[in-house]
Amino acid sequence: MPKKVLVALPPGLLEQIDFVAQVEHRNRSDLIREALRRYIEQFKRSQSPRMTVSQVGIQKVALLSDSEA
Repeated sequence: MPKKVLVALPPGLLEQIDFVAQVEHRNRSDLIREALRRYIEQFKRSQSPRMTVSQVGIQKVALLSDSEA
């Protein structure tokens, strides 16, 4: 089940999100979820191969090495 988060956004950014959501016939949550997924995918591509995933308890965390491979 998805978890809810509270995020503070500047009014201008929220207006832009609402505009795009309306034009694309989507809701705010859909648009923000997609934006975050795309950001994380781009981040992973830009950090690889420096990024590794490690298990800490039941959570996986991303670790960045300082060395340039």
